[in-house]
Parts: sequence; C-alpha cells; structure tokens
Amino acid sequence: MLVEAQHLLTISIESQRMKLNGKPVASAPHSMTFVLQRHGTDSITLQLRPLPLGFHRRLRERGIVAPAPPTRIARDPGGRPIRDLQGLAVSVAEPHDAKYLCELERYHQRVAVLSIVESLAADPNVQFDTTPPDNSSESQSWSNYADQLAAELESAAFSAGDLIRICDAVCRLSNLVDDHLEGTHENFSSVTSHDST
Repeated sequence: MLVEAQHLLTISIESQRMKLNGKPVASAPHSMTFVLQRHGTDSITLQLRPLPLGFHRRLRERGIVAPAPPTRIARDPGGRPIRDLQGLAVSVAEPHDAKYLCELERYHQRVAVLSIVESLAADPNVQFDTTPPDNSSESQSWSNYADQLAAELESAAFSAGDLIRICDAVCRLSNLVDDHLEGTHENFSSVTSHDST
C-alpha cells in the first residue's frame, strides 16, 4: 500500500509543470556555442548546456563529497590535553595536512571534470571513451570514472587553463554565483604547478 502511494505521488509530481504567463515553461535546457582557443590559432567549438538543478545533489549521492581535514587533540605547553567546560578534550583541525590537501585537490578536480562532461552532453560531436557507471554503482566507481575522464582530457592535450575557461562558461551559463567561479580557478591551481615541472 505504501509503495503504491509513493508511486502515485511520483507520477503526480512529474506531471506538474511550472507555468509562466499561463504557459508551461520549456523543459528542454538551452545551450550555447563556446569557442575554446588553444595553442595560438587552434580552436575547438563546443556546445554547452547549463547544469541541471539536481547536479550537485547527485554528485553527493554518488560519493563525490569534499574531504574533511584531519583533527588532533589540542595540548597546552606542558603537553597535556586542553579540555572544554564539560571536561572533553578539544580537537583542532589540521587544514594544511599534506594528505588532506591532495584529497581536496582531487575532489575539486572531480567536480570540475564531471561538470564539464555533464555540460558537454548537449554536444553530439563530443565523445568520451570512458563510460559512466550505472546509478547503482558504488561511490568508488564514480570517483574512478571522474579520474579516468581527467586522464582522457589530459591525453587530449587539454591544459588546466582550457578546463578553467570551460568551467567558467558552464558556471555563467548555469547562473552560478561568483564564488563558484572562484572555486573553479582553485580546482586546477595545483594541477598547473604540477604540469609546469
């Protein structure tokens, strides 16, 4: 009985459409042509579409989440644990931990690459050899998928700057706020430094 009720609820929600001036809002997402200049005179024309409303939620559901910095017990100059008013040891975050920074960089790269691939789904001329896992796959499968896409873009000679420019265009097309654009530049900052060595 509960299953049937949920099914009916799903059908009724899907059948409802937002209206503007009494007319249903078009469900097909708009797209834009984006020309990426590469290596001087070389250019690539891409067809981008905005990210769907539930994109970031789906990333979280698939295990693409930001890592948390490690913590340690705070200690006084004598080496004794510092305690709060309840007598519990106080923990402090270690945001500069090397392993954490590597994991954070990898997370940002995965989000950026998956955003680009989602936006490029509107372009019939772009194809990736890497195939996405099905929706029932474990979170590690989606992380591996994102890493393989990044490797595929790298093998196609895309630079960190190329990906930043595409991410900027996707963010603007999706009407994302400026802090998303700033985060995009941070996504590939360390990648650029690695590439230069």
